[in-house]
Amino acid sequence: MDLLETRELRYFVTVAEELHFGRAAERLGMAQPPLSRAIQQLERRLGVPLLERNRRGVTLTRAGEVLLHEGRATLDAATAAARRTRRAASPGNRLVLAVKSGADHELLRKLLDAHAAEPDAAEVEVLLCGIGEQERLLRDGRADAALVHLPFDCLVARHATLVG
Repeated sequence: MDLLETRELRYFVTVAEELHFGRAAERLGMAQPPLSRAIQQLERRLGVPLLERNRRGVTLTRAGEVLLHEGRATLDAATAAARRTRRAASPGNRLVLAVKSGADHELLRKLLDAHAAEPDAAEVEVLLCGIGEQERLLRDGRADAALVHLPFDCLVARHATLVG
């Protein structure tokens, strides 16, 4: 069974986003040769080339595109797990609600008042965000729930899921 370490995924995702080993190494705060060796070792372990390297630069192979997509999702999930775990260990019961900054404040107030009236209601922290950011905040664990307005936010969220 081939298990991937989060460190390896972070290295690969950074190289895949930069498409340049030097810039990726700089972003990661490490030297280029160990980064290149780590990516080569990852390719050997998986048994597939992830990157095509030539004089013109670096490009992703089909397998590399898949690992970039899956790697981002995995890193987001690991980050979310750590954030939610720390939040669960903090005193009190707290829920983080992502809300678009231009949201209907009257509706939000009514929802929060109704929630607060429930027995044992969790404390709600409102996290203001931009248009279409709710999905990212949910995925990376910074938010537990989101207030989404139809139809625009759903279309943006659906597009982000398909593209990103």
